[in-house]
Amino acid sequence: MTYGSETAYEPRKLKPALSALAAWSSRQGLPLQPEVVLTRGNIAAFVDSGVPHLSPGTRGNYRSQLLRIAEVALPETLAPQRLPALSPSSPAAPYSREEQDHLKEWARRQHRSRRTDATTLLALGLGAGLSATEIGRIRAQDVILDNSGAVILRITSGRSRDVPVLRRWERGLRTHAESLCANDYLFLPGRSAAGKNLISNWVAREPGPIHVQTQRLRATWLVTHMSASTPMVELVRAAGVDSLEALTRYLPFVAARQEADALKLLRSA
Repeated sequence: MTYGSETAYEPRKLKPALSALAAWSSRQGLPLQPEVVLTRGNIAAFVDSGVPHLSPGTRGNYRSQLLRIAEVALPETLAPQRLPALSPSSPAAPYSREEQDHLKEWARRQHRSRRTDATTLLALGLGAGLSATEIGRIRAQDVILDNSGAVILRITSGRSRDVPVLRRWERGLRTHAESLCANDYLFLPGRSAAGKNLISNWVAREPGPIHVQTQRLRATWLVTHMSASTPMVELVRAAGVDSLEALTRYLPFVAARQEADALKLLRSA
């Protein structure tokens, strides 16, 4: 079955979803016929239970692709109707203040050769909310000092943007960057590439009482800004996300203000 030219998707991008659906349907004893495999019910069942190892985002993409294929492949009377939205994945929980103190102590207690790298990792995560990939790729030349003295991280690949570092993490990060050659990596300088499991493998060699996860470091940075009432438009831009929906998942972690303070903020907007 080749449907790429009629679905606005490249054929090669449809292959994983369609192959997985066909294999799963075959295991259910279904004949591999479009009017059977591409029904609304079969696609929904496949996405719900056939690919549990995939993230909600990937499952959602599979479902969108398969429904579009069904619209093209099946007669109008059999084409599936819109399915309800999938539940979003649960966000990583931010670190509490106590846990952040433990992380800082973990970094301070590292051997001399690792101490700077541990502190840099925390500064890039807790201080700027970078992803694991971004932490692995950022270099000394990407640390910019603006006219006000603020430290800005210039992300040049993937979600390109400028990210201001939280004030309490500025000094150490700036000093570290100034001690390196421009093209050196900030985290683990001296290496020639950024491997997929660079950070997790490095942390695993000397773990602390609190597990260091870049998703939780980033979540802490986001919740810190949301708790401080950072304007959402600026936070969306600095976080490198497409919309407010990516941030609203973290609202349960943001402490509600006292009623009087909330009223004051709402009145003075």
